[in-house]
Amino acid sequence: MDEIASLLAEGKLEAAYARAIAEGDRRSGAIQALIDVRRAIYRKDYRGVIAYLERPLEVAPPDLVDGVKDLEQGAYEAWLEHPLLGAEAWVQKGVEAAMAGDKEAAAAAFAEALRRDPKHPRAWVNQANLHLEAGEVERAIEEYKKALEIDPELADAHYNLAAAYKKKGDLDRMVHHLKRSQRLKLYPPRLGQSGPAGRPPIYLRFWFWAALVIVIYLLTKGAF
Repeated sequence: MDEIASLLAEGKLEAAYARAIAEGDRRSGAIQALIDVRRAIYRKDYRGVIAYLERPLEVAPPDLVDGVKDLEQGAYEAWLEHPLLGAEAWVQKGVEAAMAGDKEAAAAAFAEALRRDPKHPRAWVNQANLHLEAGEVERAIEEYKKALEIDPELADAHYNLAAAYKKKGDLDRMVHHLKRSQRLKLYPPRLGQSGPAGRPPIYLRFWFWAALVIVIYLLTKGAF
C-alpha cells in the first residue's frame, strides 16, 4: 500500500490530497470528491451522498455506502470506529444521549467526535448547544463560530448562533444569522458544489421572507 492509500485508509483525506497534488498523482480529483462527500455527510445530506456514490469513486472505502445508509437510519453503532464515518457516528450517539437527557454522555460523545475529526462542524454545534443550555452563552457563541469557520453554509450553526445572540441581546447579529439560516434551509448547498446552486423560484422567495418576518417577530418577543 502506498502512502496516499495509507492516508486514505486512516481517513486523513486532506493529507492524502496534499500528497497527491505534490506528486501529481491522478487520484487527486477523486480524493477532492471524497472530501466533498464527507462534507455532505457532516451536513446530514445522506440521500445526496448515496445518490452521488452511484458513480464509482475509486478512493472511497468499499463499505462507505452501507455506512451512510445505516447513519441515515440512525444505526450508528457499527460505525463508531470507522476511519471516515466514526466522527459522524459519535455525533449521532451524542445527539441520542442528549435527547435522552444524559448531558454528560452527550458531551463525552461530542468530545470523542471532535477528537476523531476536529473539523466536524455539527460536533461543534451540538457541543455549543449543551453550553448554551447551561447558560454559557459566550462559550457557545465561540463554538458556533468554529463550526461556521469550517462550514459557512451549515444552516443549523447559523440558526443556533442566532439563538445565542438573542440571549445576549444582540438583535442585529441575531437577525443576520437567522436570515442566513432560513435561506440555507430553503435552498441548501448541493454535493459537489461550493455553495447553493442558484436562487429559489419567486414564489418560494416570497414565502421565505414572509416566514422570516414571522420568526424574527417571535424571537424578539421571546416566544421561542
